[in-house]
Amino acid sequence: MRKSIATATLVLMTSGLVLGACSGGAESGASGDAGGKLDIYLNMTTGSPAYTEMKAIVDKFEQETGTDVEFTIDSADVFQKEMTVRMASNNLPDVFSTHGWSVQRYSPFLEPLNDQPWMQYMDSGLDTAMKDADGNVYALPLEYTVTGISVNFDVLSEAGVDPDSLTSWEAFTDALGKIKEAGKTPITCAGKISAPGNLADFIASGAFSEDERESFRTGDFLSEEWQTRVLDLAKEWADGGYFNPDYSSATADDMASQIGQGQAAFAFAQPTLLATALSFNPDANVGFIPLPSGIADPYLVGGEGVNAYGVAKDSPNKEAALKFLDFVAQPENASAMAEAIGSYSGLTNATPDLGTLQSSYDKWVKPGDLVTEPFFDRVFLPNGIWATLITTTDAVITGQSDPATATSDLKDQYTTLGGKAE
Repeated sequence: MRKSIATATLVLMTSGLVLGACSGGAESGASGDAGGKLDIYLNMTTGSPAYTEMKAIVDKFEQETGTDVEFTIDSADVFQKEMTVRMASNNLPDVFSTHGWSVQRYSPFLEPLNDQPWMQYMDSGLDTAMKDADGNVYALPLEYTVTGISVNFDVLSEAGVDPDSLTSWEAFTDALGKIKEAGKTPITCAGKISAPGNLADFIASGAFSEDERESFRTGDFLSEEWQTRVLDLAKEWADGGYFNPDYSSATADDMASQIGQGQAAFAFAQPTLLATALSFNPDANVGFIPLPSGIADPYLVGGEGVNAYGVAKDSPNKEAALKFLDFVAQPENASAMAEAIGSYSGLTNATPDLGTLQSSYDKWVKPGDLVTEPFFDRVFLPNGIWATLITTTDAVITGQSDPATATSDLKDQYTTLGGKAE
């Protein structure tokens, strides 16, 4: 069994929108000059359960502390572009999402949080993902992302598929055919967003031996292995007609709706998708199953989630920013956020009720029998390759490229970026 837990992949999100708390609205990607207000900028989707809950927490924080807050959000792609600009100008929000990158990308800009009162409750399973070489922690983990393949179990049942039998990619692919014959979409994915990257990343996390993963990490891109174990699968599924017909125009909400409404069976996505699916259909029989591995036992993927928040080390409002993190970390608020996200909490004193999703966590996570692999790109590929991981996988799914050419394109970007994971 391989060692578990490193940094998480980016969550999959849709179009961004900014909304104000009690202080009123703001423009998307606000400059950070909030006129003395506490500037909180988070990677979230408007209307999502996580956003609704966080807005309520921000409102409560304003009311109880008298702090004036400028609360803005953006979707994943917009958020990352905006943060790149703001890091370059050292014009950072007081509080912002680290979305899996608190150590590797943002730590030079963040205040170490080791002395914060909630640190004693941080789940030790996140140590590898969220502590640097000196043991510093730079973000409050509101979620402990552990997941597999998202599933609507009723769709599987209607197609005569036993989810516990899907322990190999061969069995999984056979099941896709049965689901298609039953008149349902086997896999929902969204070409407009980062979903193709998630699909490849989830598969890659369990596709390589320790030595092979070390090769990827240290500068040797294994092209044949990437093609045959990752992109050839995507092509087989695309050729079989196993992706949703609206793949090219679909959004994260479309994926969640298709899973929640029983139109699709599977999705390769963060736990947030299932929470959103339940917002479309509270009675949906959804959860997750382990990912098959071509070389070992089935596995889960996990690490630092999107909803981890840090404080800018040069913030003029650092005291208020730290108070905000402490406020969010209170068990009542941390539990409510984990429930809204649909994930375990990164704090052991939080006790979220995950409702329908709890059975999957109880079955696959709590016993500790399955290895939890790190999201592949966060550990074994160089920083900056995520966009190319998305586009190359998308090109295979849409037929614009074959697996060999897409692999070559990914390797070229890997080489351009220096080839070594940070």
